[in-house]
Amino acid sequence: MATRNQVTEPATPSEAPAAVTEPAIPEKVEGRKHDPRKLVYVYDTETGDKLDRPVPETWLDGRFPHLSLTPSKKAGK
Repeated sequence: MATRNQVTEPATPSEAPAAVTEPAIPEKVEGRKHDPRKLVYVYDTETGDKLDRPVPETWLDGRFPHLSLTPSKKAGK
């Protein structure tokens, strides 16, 4: 069996991986009306039935024309 080589010296800064910073996701992108990360409650305008769980807000951009945003019961929202 072969023996493993052991490295006893610490890694030099040139060998250490560089710190990577990812760009922050902007809260609102200019030109984008619907946020794909936000979930909203909707109802079917043809039947009047409310969907039982939230869907991505991007579904309201014309992909499903029969869906409409359920109005909020909170004041000012």
